[in-house]
Amino acid sequence: MFRLILKTLWARRRRNAWLLAELILVCVLSWAIFDPVIVVTHDRMIPLGYDADRLCLVSLDVLQPSVPGYDSLASKGEAKMNSYLHLMRQARQHPDVEQATALLGFSYPGSQGSSTSTYKVDGDTTENNTSVFHTFYLPHTNFFETYGFRPGAKGLTPAELSDRPYVPTELVLDENTLDYYFHTDDPRGKRFWSYDGGDTTRITIAGTVGTIKYSSELRPMAVSFVPMNEELAMGYIPEDARILIRVKEGVSMDRFLHDFKPWMLQNLRAGNLYARDLKTYRQNIDETEFSGSASLYRRNLLVAVFFLINLCLGVAGTFWLQTRTRREEIGVMLSFGGTPGYIVRLLLGEGVVLTTVATLAGCFVYLQYALSEGLSKGMAYFDNLRQEYWTDFFGQHFLIVSLIVYAILLMVVSVGVYLPARHISRIQPTEALRDE
Repeated sequence: MFRLILKTLWARRRRNAWLLAELILVCVLSWAIFDPVIVVTHDRMIPLGYDADRLCLVSLDVLQPSVPGYDSLASKGEAKMNSYLHLMRQARQHPDVEQATALLGFSYPGSQGSSTSTYKVDGDTTENNTSVFHTFYLPHTNFFETYGFRPGAKGLTPAELSDRPYVPTELVLDENTLDYYFHTDDPRGKRFWSYDGGDTTRITIAGTVGTIKYSSELRPMAVSFVPMNEELAMGYIPEDARILIRVKEGVSMDRFLHDFKPWMLQNLRAGNLYARDLKTYRQNIDETEFSGSASLYRRNLLVAVFFLINLCLGVAGTFWLQTRTRREEIGVMLSFGGTPGYIVRLLLGEGVVLTTVATLAGCFVYLQYALSEGLSKGMAYFDNLRQEYWTDFFGQHFLIVSLIVYAILLMVVSVGVYLPARHISRIQPTEALRDE
């Protein structure tokens, strides 16, 4: 059959040349449109590294001096800190709460803010421009267990990291960052150094947690967890102070929100601080994405969907018309004993051959552009730490996206050929040859 398919295509080479040119153009356009969407979708599907589905954020507020019940003594730094810690401990008492911790500042996984530093490996004098994103936390508040971070391969457990007595020059990394800087999964004995205003600071790696994503839209970047003392933490209360809550496993989040919010408004009060609002961590991530690059991703996704619809209508319609014009040819084949199944397979085979040749040519054309300009890197605004996903390797990236483009074109062409071919292969030969 394959030899007959090639002979038929060659006999109709003038008409097929236009179909081939159309498919090549569509292949190049598909590459340009689908590649960024595929890469960003891949990055968004990488696991966060913590169980955001069971997390909630409690926002706080403070009574103003003019409000009845205001306590001037409770507005002082240490008293304010004690009130904040009391609210955190109170939140743990709710029967549906597994853990609760202090969340201070504007820089944490999934947040809209960020704080970064540039570190170098101890003993390394080469230039390193990698920015490390900070998450500040308060030790002895079950921070790492509440987030649900996975333990690192070696070193301390999340519970031990939360309760460790830190010194100001220590921090915690995730395994992704540790591997990038030190090429190992063992944090013991590893140190950074930083240079600021003429002063050199040695920073010790206290331990690691499993790889996490600082931004839900991007692949994992370099992140660190920096312990803070209570004196520094006081400056974040109440504007940038929250209580992070982990709901017990098996508890419905909808039911928890319904039950916890009225309880929170009544019970989470201490000094001049009180709980003001409650939202899920997923909602917080969605708000961050909406204010960031999510709108660009949605726009690109809509463009890709719109292009795919037009591709189906255009290419499938072209092959539909081309197939229907071959009624007389199909009638001859039926009169010589050709079966409907054989005819459908023959016409589908022609479509597959045309699509395969066009995809090879179109991908070769786009390859010339990709070799000079590169392939899509998604929405990353920092260079990737290292090559670890298929999107980072040029050969794998090009091959996988090419296969996706080929599968889409093959599906569209097959639909455009199969439906009319199935219809005309079942008519009577005399009816097909009536106008011959």
